[in-house]
Amino acid sequence: MLIGTSTSAHQVEGNDRNTDWWHFESNGRIKFKSESGCMQYKHYKEDIKLMKKLKLNAYRFEINFSRIMPSPGIINKTAIKHYKSVIEELNKNGIEPIPTLWHYTLPLWFYNLHGFEKKENFSYFIKYVDALLESGLDVKYILTINEPVIYASKAYLYREYPPFRTSYIMFNKVLNNILALHNEVYDILKANGYTVSFANNFMEFKSDAVLYPITKALDYTFNQRPLLQTRFDFIGINYYKTVDAIKFIRSKIIRDKKKIWYVDPKGLEKTAEREHLIFRKPIMITENGIDTLDDAYRIKFINEHFAALLKARRKGVPVLGYLHWSFIDNFEWNFGYNRNYGVIGFDNITKRRIIKPSAFALRNLAIKYAK
Repeated sequence: MLIGTSTSAHQVEGNDRNTDWWHFESNGRIKFKSESGCMQYKHYKEDIKLMKKLKLNAYRFEINFSRIMPSPGIINKTAIKHYKSVIEELNKNGIEPIPTLWHYTLPLWFYNLHGFEKKENFSYFIKYVDALLESGLDVKYILTINEPVIYASKAYLYREYPPFRTSYIMFNKVLNNILALHNEVYDILKANGYTVSFANNFMEFKSDAVLYPITKALDYTFNQRPLLQTRFDFIGINYYKTVDAIKFIRSKIIRDKKKIWYVDPKGLEKTAEREHLIFRKPIMITENGIDTLDDAYRIKFINEHFAALLKARRKGVPVLGYLHWSFIDNFEWNFGYNRNYGVIGFDNITKRRIIKPSAFALRNLAIKYAK
């Protein structure tokens, strides 16, 4: 089993200047600034050494569209060389590289062309993918996109991500477009021999029996619709929580700030079983983590969720891997550096990495189950 961690480019690389997020961080529309971040773009070799020390055998990271194509149709070969070096370093250290091709941020020029709102913009993303393939990517697995429903809803319903709109029509259009783009990219990557999927955020929704139709509607929108509209070789599962369906609806209608979710390892087991039953594909946990300063609780979280995953495997679910979110405490979007998901701590002033006890808990699982 692959056992490792996950990150995204804007959250860990630092100085990701050519993006919509950097633009809105700079003009104050987004409260927090990513700035030099975790500086993984510069220090990736040190981070990979840490992964090897922890016996991890997989790392999910993002190849940054914004760096590869800094302006319309122009390919930055130096940036491609960088990501090839990251992949080479991972392979050299016995760590499976699992690149994601897009994780929330858009090149600023692409955003100014209305991003995924327009299908005619797909050609730029396809050229980006073609450039990567021409360079040769020494990987087995590729994830095309991260959490299409979460992105579309936060950007086009809840006004949390650029372009900060509220329009169900645009939410639906952008979501359909992203899923259609995935299918185009899937076909290209499959023709080149890769094992391909995308990472979808799954939530277990709970409600009283009388409100079951609401639960089913939410399950369809967030969990099933993306898979029903796409082609994939395995199911990439980002799983964090179980959600009270009624509280969820209320929070979106009247902006109720009360907690709507709870930690539920059993939900991971159920999600893995259900999705495999429906789609008959292997599953990979592409994200699973908890924001907490209590690292003892993170250890409990990791062990209980991994145990739930093993239960699903014993019931016949083929499990490719478990990737914890996140490798390192990082820039957590509209929460800035005020979230703590990493098994590696990060001092934003000194840029020092701090190995937490939870990193050794993950190491213990890797020693026993990674292969």
